[in-house]
Amino acid sequence: MVKKSFVFAFFFLLVAIQFLNAQQFNVLKRSDFDLKGPVKKCVVFTKYGQEQYVFNESGFLLSAATIFSKEDSETVFYKYQQDTLIEKRVEVYTNGRLDKSSSIASFYTYDTIPTTKIKERVMNYDRVFIDQFEYKYDTIGRLSQEIRTNTEGRYQIDISYQWDTIQGIKNVSYLSDSIPVKKIDSFFKGPQRTIYKVVSTQFAEGLEKNQKVEFFNSKKQLLESQDFSFVVQDSLRVPSFKWSETFQYNPIGNPISQTIKKGVTSQSKKMLYQLDGSPYKNWIKKIITPDNTYTTRRIIYF
Repeated sequence: MVKKSFVFAFFFLLVAIQFLNAQQFNVLKRSDFDLKGPVKKCVVFTKYGQEQYVFNESGFLLSAATIFSKEDSETVFYKYQQDTLIEKRVEVYTNGRLDKSSSIASFYTYDTIPTTKIKERVMNYDRVFIDQFEYKYDTIGRLSQEIRTNTEGRYQIDISYQWDTIQGIKNVSYLSDSIPVKKIDSFFKGPQRTIYKVVSTQFAEGLEKNQKVEFFNSKKQLLESQDFSFVVQDSLRVPSFKWSETFQYNPIGNPISQTIKKGVTSQSKKMLYQLDGSPYKNWIKKIITPDNTYTTRRIIYF
């Protein structure tokens, strides 16, 4: 039976997002899982099993597990030293036995002279080396370089920043051997420099491939996301609309409607919530209409 690796997919997606957007090496916290207040554990009941998330009192994620059955599971464990991540393990159990070839461990070392450098070494449970990552930061704490080394070679991404204080635009460029890989343009407005638009462009072999445009409200909630692919028109590469999503929120910040548009067609969904009755107003049941699908959560507090 073929199972989708939900923990792996979610975990590596978050790692990719953190690397491409973060100012510092981040760890996962309660807010990354739509949780508020001193949550100790959250269990999400799904059609394929359970997702279980455990946090420490500082709010850092200690473990994230997908339980398919009593004998099949995937769990990511995090170990900290004074709120600094020093070890991460992904353990895969199939038919009740640990799969050493699929289970991996990451170990982190830190150096702050002359500027911060973080080294991550990845190997599987058979002690086979997989990857080494080195994250380098500039003098003001911004991620400036990532170097990946494995048996296939060495790969380096250089990150540069530009800030237009008059127009309120921040540009972040990601280059590999001086060839663009990704570019993020963030637009700010008002005296508080509130972000309201982000344009992310992906490149392939130095040419624009895909683009995402996101719009935010003053609470930094995503209002609209537009996806484009690039096509050649009059010898120029121009973005061509693919699809978009728009969202609305209730007063406590939960999305209550989503509209997806593709070409001339559109589909709308509504979200209804049952809250847990705590002062933190976490939801324990979410119903999506007109699909009439639902997700339930059990939340335990410190």
